[in-house]
Amino acid sequence: MLSAALIGLVIAAVAPVIAISYFISGSTAERLLAERAELVVDGLEHEIRGLLDPVVAQLNYARLAVLEGEVDPSEPAELRTFILGLLGGTPQMFGLGHLRLDRSMRRFERDGFSEMVEPAERLALADEAIRAARNGREAYWAQPFVSIALGDTILNYRVTLERDGDFLGVLAAGVTSEGLSRYVAEISNRLGIRAFILAGRDRMITYPDRRAPEDRIVSTDLPSLESVSDPVIASLWDDPRPLTQIAELTRSQGHWSWVDGVPYTYLYREVAGYGPEPLIIGVASQSADTRLARWAATIAAGVGGILMMLAAAAAWCLGRMLSRPTADFDGAMRAIGEMAFDQVRLPSLVESRIKEWRTMAQRLETTASALSAFQTYLPRTLVRRLFNNVDKRAASEERVVTVMFVDLEGFTAFSSGRDAGEVAAYLNDLFGRIGPIIEESGGVIDKYTGDGLLAFWGAPDMQPDHVERACKAAAQIARRLSGHVAEHRAGSPRLRIGLHCGPVIVGNIGFPGRINYTLVGDTVNTAQRVESALRGVWPEQLVVIAATSEILEHQASSDGIKRIEPLPASFGNAHICEPS
Repeated sequence: MLSAALIGLVIAAVAPVIAISYFISGSTAERLLAERAELVVDGLEHEIRGLLDPVVAQLNYARLAVLEGEVDPSEPAELRTFILGLLGGTPQMFGLGHLRLDRSMRRFERDGFSEMVEPAERLALADEAIRAARNGREAYWAQPFVSIALGDTILNYRVTLERDGDFLGVLAAGVTSEGLSRYVAEISNRLGIRAFILAGRDRMITYPDRRAPEDRIVSTDLPSLESVSDPVIASLWDDPRPLTQIAELTRSQGHWSWVDGVPYTYLYREVAGYGPEPLIIGVASQSADTRLARWAATIAAGVGGILMMLAAAAAWCLGRMLSRPTADFDGAMRAIGEMAFDQVRLPSLVESRIKEWRTMAQRLETTASALSAFQTYLPRTLVRRLFNNVDKRAASEERVVTVMFVDLEGFTAFSSGRDAGEVAAYLNDLFGRIGPIIEESGGVIDKYTGDGLLAFWGAPDMQPDHVERACKAAAQIARRLSGHVAEHRAGSPRLRIGLHCGPVIVGNIGFPGRINYTLVGDTVNTAQRVESALRGVWPEQLVVIAATSEILEHQASSDGIKRIEPLPASFGNAHICEPS
């Protein structure tokens, strides 16, 4: 029970902590993973905006300058100076082009700030740009395309040039994906992920390790998602599965998929305003990369569970270690309760390393020794009764009992001239033979009267056969003591026994500081007078017994004493008896 209680305490104390830690750690890990994912995508979005927003600002400024007459596109020198200034302030633009009404383009490139004129037949997008401008599109990001000349993806921003209601052409800025590709490669290598940028859901702008095509480019269309060389990115939309171990994303979306038997997590976000379709920016990473973080709470809970089991095992061992001394202590207390003081042994406590247990064992053994000595001064029956129920004290009451008086006739002459030690030894030897007989028959030795004793049956415990018990005890004393007295016949006293039964007051007699369990009443006096009346009667008998008629009439068994002859006339109701 002790081991089970200790294990229960360990589990009750540790299990809630593990559970709370699991839920807190789990939610924290999920939140941190979500925030990390959001930050990565935030950085990618920030890079895109940092690259493209200045282009928007420059071209919008150029449109306003033309609209207000600060710049005249029809003046070649003035336009050249203005455009070169725009290129100098926006390094991410590789070039600017002025698409004129005849569909030709005057193009300015950053490389050496060169200038050239592209004829209409080489400008596949010229008609679409002019048409959009005439339809009222003043400023917008056009569909990204692949430059056949540059072999790179181009993001182009267009503004319509007009003044005083006259259409003056379209100013288009070209931004290659080189800067985006460089950032995508850098963040991918640094974080061990795959960053990507799509135009819509299925057109690729850039991704890590993007290689230039080996064949000559023949189309301006963006490559499709399925055609990219990275199978992880190519499988972006294949078999998407919902995320379960990342907290809910607030600004992005995500899913995971199997790619060649390996789980990958995809996190992405739409960024509108940079083309006819929103750009989709995102990252892909092996789920194993975040597995430790995602499983941190489970691992911590598992470790906590293992430690709890180890603590429970230690508690079991401790309980076993504690239960042995506890069992010894319980056995010692049981022995004390049964008044078996010689059986009080506490070896496990005496030899314990715990000082308090050793002290307790020493004190308990000392107490047992003291009680063992103490019980020799009180009736065993009374002591046992007090031990069994201390509340049932020996309150005074009237009870019918059998009283026995024992006395040595001629003791004064016997002890005269003898050494005190010899006399005491003789009495101790004598009473050592009488006392056990009385107690084994259920009698109580009330007191020793020097060379005699007073004993009774029928109290404190009820004994319906108290007369029979007393008679059997008297007969047994006579048989056992006759031989003993015979051994000391020369000058040794003989033994007189008087028996009587009747009502007495029995219980605690005295004052609160010192009481004695005894009995008083005429029955006691009568028993003493019967014993005294045997003085000089049948002097040849070494042990002589006298009992009143109340005793002889109530003796239920013949296995006791039998009457021989009446005592002198003064005790006509008493008879001299002998063992039957």
